[in-house]
Amino acid sequence: MYAILISIIAVLALALAVMVIFLFATYNRINTSPEANNVKDLPQQTREVPPEEEARLNLYAMEDGTGGDAIFNLKSSPAHENSFLKASITIVYDAGEKRKHLESRTELVKNCVGEFKEACIEYFRSQTFEQLTDEAAMEKARDALRNKFNGIVSKRTDERIILRVIFEDWIVQ
Repeated sequence: MYAILISIIAVLALALAVMVIFLFATYNRINTSPEANNVKDLPQQTREVPPEEEARLNLYAMEDGTGGDAIFNLKSSPAHENSFLKASITIVYDAGEKRKHLESRTELVKNCVGEFKEACIEYFRSQTFEQLTDEAAMEKARDALRNKFNGIVSKRTDERIILRVIFEDWIVQ
């Protein structure tokens, strides 16, 4: 009788081990980031841009240059149901060699501001308080938004002109 019970327990333990291995192997192959599916393959940065050939635009600044902060509602979590993020987002873009394309690229970026703001809202609404208070949260947000912004700009030009996204203010509550 004991031999039969031990045999059954051994078979069940082996089956459980196989299921766990299968789940881990399958889970690692699933792409869990929604940003990866939204961004199409864009050309890589074609040149190293020196600081004097960079231009900046604060996404939420007023026409006179004041302000610049935005408040984003975050995805609710059990511990933090009504969380929000206050952030100031600046886009750094390539103004061209010796700033030759500054006017045309500034116009291009300004024409995309509405779509950039929408991308920011979509990104931050998909994040929870816990995700944005993680140590790597700002770096992840910078990379995700830069890729989204380059995806938006790529509809109008073939170049990746968005170099960086800078958060000058970041308060999660």
